[in-house]
Amino acid sequence: MTLIFIIIHQSFVQHFFHHPFAACVKLSYTWVDMQQNIEQTLARLIAIPSVPTNADACREIIEYIRSELAPLDLHITTDITVKNPWLIATAKDTKTPKTLLAAHVDVVPGDPDLFTMRRDNGRLYGRGAYDMKFAAACFIEFAKSHTGAIMSQDIGFLFSTDEEIGGASILQILDQGWRPERVFIPDGGEDWRIEARAKGFFGVNLSASGQTAHGSRPWEGDNAIEKILDLIETLRHEFPNKERTDGTLAITGISGGTAVNQIPSEATAMIDFRSFDADELTRFYERLTELASASGIIVTTPQMGAPVSFDRTSPLVQDFLQAYMRVRGTAPEYIDSFGGTDARHFAKFGIPTIITEPRGGGRHASNEWIMAEDLEAYYNLLVAWLA
Repeated sequence: MTLIFIIIHQSFVQHFFHHPFAACVKLSYTWVDMQQNIEQTLARLIAIPSVPTNADACREIIEYIRSELAPLDLHITTDITVKNPWLIATAKDTKTPKTLLAAHVDVVPGDPDLFTMRRDNGRLYGRGAYDMKFAAACFIEFAKSHTGAIMSQDIGFLFSTDEEIGGASILQILDQGWRPERVFIPDGGEDWRIEARAKGFFGVNLSASGQTAHGSRPWEGDNAIEKILDLIETLRHEFPNKERTDGTLAITGISGGTAVNQIPSEATAMIDFRSFDADELTRFYERLTELASASGIIVTTPQMGAPVSFDRTSPLVQDFLQAYMRVRGTAPEYIDSFGGTDARHFAKFGIPTIITEPRGGGRHASNEWIMAEDLEAYYNLLVAWLA
């Protein structure tokens, strides 16, 4: 038996598969340089300091992504004029693609040297390497190498620049009528596990007013801090933190008072409440507003999110689970998430999300990293699933 190995240039293969003769021929190929391509794209993405407060950098990274996708004859929708721009590229002129591959390309702040990717002992380090520019790099290279599959499978791509500050752009996109059948978000489920569920949350601000008095004569005043402390103590009793899978109540800030011997007339506080249970979230918020109303405390809610649950029996995820087992050689493990992702916005509209990511660590830290060899492995998962 004679074995012949042929390396074919990517552009030729893409042209070939659009030729009528391709319908009669099956050709299997592997990009021998795909690992290098993904690493180069990731390095380019990391080099752009796309912190949400840096409007110029956010526009730059979206423009870079558009320049990579524009030659692929995709339908591109974007708003580059806003502070935190976004981009959607779809195979068809539709707001309802079958599969939407979503990645946020904004990052938390970091020292300047973190925006240069470096390799050390099989790991790639840099701001956003794990959270989550690796996904954008894989998506871009997948789009460039599988234009035929993108068209036939009705695939879309979403890139946003404000996930780290709440992801308001996703809500705007959904308000415009975008309704993918399913969404893939590689922003959780660490070490190749699939995120089974994620907590919903309320982030609330409390503001209380009272009456000043001398610290030696508290009965003559109305202590604003004590109003807030009384409310917090009631909530802590009714929503105790027992297990990490329970609802959690975190007091994340208290402020008030200007002098050690003066009763404060103004006070503020911040509370973070999270739960896997939508009913518990509702009970918490109703109780909070009830207590606040009785005490004259003003409640504002700058952040909120629905809980997310992965239905492994849904017909919309079966092809992914089968591809996962083919590529990984094992059934997936599942993990809970205690933080939030853009998946919560889609969950609000009943759109299923698939969340898993490769090996990495140091999220939001100075040693953020991703396992280098997992880049091509992750790309191969996309190929097995969608190509």
